[in-house]
Amino acid sequence: MKYQKWENLARKYNRLWVQKYSLGPTRREVLKIILPKLQADALLNLFEAGCGTGQLIQEIAEQYPQINYLGIDAAQNMIELAKESAKGENIRFQTCPIESFASTEKYDIILCTHAFPYFPNKEETLCKFADLCNPGATIIIVNSSTNSFKDLMINFFLKATTSKARYLSVKEMKVLFQNAGLNLQEVKVIREKFYMPTIALFHLEK
Repeated sequence: MKYQKWENLARKYNRLWVQKYSLGPTRREVLKIILPKLQADALLNLFEAGCGTGQLIQEIAEQYPQINYLGIDAAQNMIELAKESAKGENIRFQTCPIESFASTEKYDIILCTHAFPYFPNKEETLCKFADLCNPGATIIIVNSSTNSFKDLMINFFLKATTSKARYLSVKEMKVLFQNAGLNLQEVKVIREKFYMPTIALFHLEK
């Protein structure tokens, strides 16, 4: 089964050690960026690709329950857990790999945290993100990034414990953004511990 490792991780995903040093800090940084936009206009559409168990959407929805949320993930077990925690008809989760996702709906905020390296066609994914944007939309992508030999070794271990992935460098990501017509606003490195790889946050606008 293509996504079997992720299916197997679902029940313990929220308790993994990376929650403290990677996923949790990532959610905090994402919230810092999008909260001013949410405060200015609460009637927004938010889309998350590779949402896992829906932790990020749930955290945002606690403060802004009136926003329309859609999270997708290729692992059905992850989505089932996300649905169990969803509160409100405007919070939707769907089992769907990003390469199969299609929608006529447009979004004001698009999030993709720690999922991008596992997407098979990264250029196509970024173009899809661009097509899903409303004018002035915010896109935030966060992922482990290979910019040194240390990053290479740590990311090799991460890949061995999950599934096939390409952890691109910050330079490689910038080229992809430019080709997709996305405007890079900021690059921020999130690193809680010395044994973590470079975790790069890319704040983009369309």
